[in-house]
Amino acid sequence: MKVTKVTKIYRPMRKFGNLLKDIFLPETSTHWWIRVSEIAYSEQEKKEMINIITKKLNNRIKVYESN
Repeated sequence: MKVTKVTKIYRPMRKFGNLLKDIFLPETSTHWWIRVSEIAYSEQEKKEMINIITKKLNNRIKVYESN
């Protein structure tokens, strides 16, 4: 009889719970969520959206340098 390895079961509800915590308790979370449109009607609009998202990320993300 062949014995197979036991793999860890992926728990999607735990991931969903973490998402809800990040959204509703942002002061205790280390993650940040942003809602972005998936549709751009022109290449110019797409570039503008990417620039806005990049600016928001640069303002939000903090870098802790350890010397």
